[in-house]
Amino acid sequence: MNEFQKPRKNNPYVKILSTGIIDYEGEKWSKHRKIINPTFHAEKLKLMVPAMCLSCCEMIKRWETMFSNEKSLELDVFAHLQKLTGDVISRTAFGSSYEEG
Repeated sequence: MNEFQKPRKNNPYVKILSTGIIDYEGEKWSKHRKIINPTFHAEKLKLMVPAMCLSCCEMIKRWETMFSNEKSLELDVFAHLQKLTGDVISRTAFGSSYEEG
């Protein structure tokens, strides 16, 4: 698994902006993967499902409120999914909603 070489990007900003396990290779990747791997074990993920569901339900309620007075509505789903992602990470990692802080 350590032999996979990621394609090099030609964008000069990539070197500045990308630092993380996605960009690591070889021993550095292996070391960091071992550190975070237990977090993504199936049993631990199962414990996170209620928090994930709560975040999803809250987003759906916001959408229902937005749509309740409109026949049709244009919605920037990307922005909502970014907020959902932040909320799920906040709840599962820190135990509180992204909005609550």
